[in-house]
Amino acid sequence: MRFTVPIIIIAFSVIFKLIVNRDPKNDPDAEFLELERKANLTPRKDISGLPYIKVPVDSLPLDVPIAKEETKERQDIIRSMKDRQILNLTGRTNTELKLEYGAPNINILSAADSNYTRLVQTISYLAADYADAGYRDEAQTLLEYGISIGTDSKKTYLLLASIYKENGNLDKISDLIASAENTESLLKDSIIRSLKELRSS
Repeated sequence: MRFTVPIIIIAFSVIFKLIVNRDPKNDPDAEFLELERKANLTPRKDISGLPYIKVPVDSLPLDVPIAKEETKERQDIIRSMKDRQILNLTGRTNTELKLEYGAPNINILSAADSNYTRLVQTISYLAADYADAGYRDEAQTLLEYGISIGTDSKKTYLLLASIYKENGNLDKISDLIASAENTESLLKDSIIRSLKELRSS
């Protein structure tokens, strides 16, 4: 027991030395904090020219007569997106957005990104409703629109691929694989692998 105090003193000394001698250049936390500090000081920039997504509600199949209440709600959600600001900012952190477009714009950009997430998720679920009810062509139209605006939803890719396969359009599954390769999704590899398995099965 008489060695307990010296051991504690030595341990604290070692830890203190490590903290004092830590090189801030190699400290990821210090690096992030410095980057975030710079981001928060970045002035507002013009974001009017960003690739905002305009939802073509008049050309999407949003009047398919399905009595299910959830389906009607999803149709209404997509209609409500017509006049909203929508941006696909998948894979971009808030710090990166502030550095590029200015800290004062972060709330606008975050809202536009949230609108995008809600849009592509709703498209995926609505298309599944259509497919389950036998409206496969309408589901295909919705899903293809989702792919065209860069969705990274695995559900969207696989449902569309299954419809293509039913119709004997295996070449279009290859096109989906190419589209998936261009996404920033963390699920990219999983999506591509599943598409290849579906194409070859």
